[in-house]
Amino acid sequence: MKNIVMIALAMLSFGAIADDVEETIVVGAKVYNGYADPLYDDNLLESIQYTKKFIAGGLGGFHGIQLNGTDTKHTAVYKNGVPVNDPSSGWYDFGTDLPAHQDITVISGPNSARFGSGSMAGVVLIEDNFERQFTAEVAEDITKVIASYEWYPESQEVGVQVAHYNGTTGSAMTYNDELDWYKNTTVKFAYANEVGKINLESINYDSDYDQCWWMMPPNEWEDWMCHVEGEKNTATLRTKYLVLGHTTNKAKHNTGYEIESERTYGNFIAYNDNGHELGVTAQNEVYNEKSRDTYSAYYQWQNDFIGVGYRFQEGTAPMSEQHIARIGVEWDGLRFSLANSYRLPNLYEQRGDGWVNANPGLQPEEGVGTEFGYKDVSIYYYEFAEGIDFDFNQYKYVNTGEYSSHGIRYQDQFLLDNGSVFVYTEYTETDKIRVPRYRTKLSYWTSGSFGGIQWDTALEYLGEFEKGQDYDGRIIDDVSTANFKFGVYATSNLYIMLELDDIMNNRFEVLPDYAAGGRTVRLSFDRIL
Repeated sequence: MKNIVMIALAMLSFGAIADDVEETIVVGAKVYNGYADPLYDDNLLESIQYTKKFIAGGLGGFHGIQLNGTDTKHTAVYKNGVPVNDPSSGWYDFGTDLPAHQDITVISGPNSARFGSGSMAGVVLIEDNFERQFTAEVAEDITKVIASYEWYPESQEVGVQVAHYNGTTGSAMTYNDELDWYKNTTVKFAYANEVGKINLESINYDSDYDQCWWMMPPNEWEDWMCHVEGEKNTATLRTKYLVLGHTTNKAKHNTGYEIESERTYGNFIAYNDNGHELGVTAQNEVYNEKSRDTYSAYYQWQNDFIGVGYRFQEGTAPMSEQHIARIGVEWDGLRFSLANSYRLPNLYEQRGDGWVNANPGLQPEEGVGTEFGYKDVSIYYYEFAEGIDFDFNQYKYVNTGEYSSHGIRYQDQFLLDNGSVFVYTEYTETDKIRVPRYRTKLSYWTSGSFGGIQWDTALEYLGEFEKGQDYDGRIIDDVSTANFKFGVYATSNLYIMLELDDIMNNRFEVLPDYAAGGRTVRLSFDRIL
């Protein structure tokens, strides 16, 4: 309620709100536009990084994204205009976001000059949509329902969405056969008109993911399941010259462990015209009883061929001030970008908690990155002067020194007379663990009619290979799976789809001890309202 009141007051102060948020353009960067389709995507991460169909721990597990062979904390995620990487961990856990018609924009390459800390590998922009649709999916032990509606009273726009998921694909781990369930209920609201936009979101979730036998007497091991339940809330207000946001995340573990974090974010755009943008950013981050304030100012100028940017980040002891610069160039299909970048240590890394020792002297991760490309081919290279990782001997986060990452990526879609072919492939060499050397997605979609009934079908193959060793030296399995979909339009506004996941029934461990794969049959319904 506090967040809603704050947003309402801001709305009265600044007037009504814009129907569409101005498109973010970054000259010299490869920009990928996608859509989180609740019929085709099992999780939101699959809409961003196409081979991430299987998640360690299932839909309720950690859904971190690794762009360009870097750590998950090096990709900043903005939802409806505000950063949502958790202050306690530094990453954004997609496990509590269902794919529900969101527009997805991925901006590859170092972008800290415009988007601030944590944008070393790139930026993901998530924008909620409110289609007039009702979608339902049923399978063995899985139920998913998404209902959304929008209307336009007097040049305004109002959107409401309610989504619910309840399901299990068996045990999250390979060393037991329990049923680990994940539940998610999400409610969204948006209001907009010609001046700006308001978004409100509340997510309630609970997840089973392991056996906490180490917390119980031996005679109760078999019945003791790890369980976490939580709530995430986000409220945002955007006008042409102001972005305000407040996010909270509360989680409680059945072993007694609790976390609570929040971020209050503001971006004041002092000037935005003729390709020039000058802004000031301020935010307050809270993790349990620990907090931190950060302030920065940025400037960027862009035209159709060149873009330059600069950000000054105020120093907060013991960290010195940061000076970030970026240049990008585009011409006739060619593009090039070069930038230095940084990531502030998050509160968990710097302050610790009851399990992790504090390291108040921890310095930011810093690096230089470049990306060169022609049309649908991108080549990237990163050289990091400083890193952050966990030291099991000292049981705290420490600076680890230099490391690097480089690779090449190709992605394109070919339109055919009655369908399309999508091709994605990427090769990466990196010092980071859990990053596949090779990734690929190949898919074919076609449509037609029979007896006056319209139909379409899709076949796709996903693969991740040579992931190397995990923290403990165990080899990580490859991912190899094929999926088939067939749908018919029973009426002009009712679509029915049959989905066969993992045709080859290829069971494996997406990470050591974490089960994945296995053939699944699903039936989905989509009704346009």
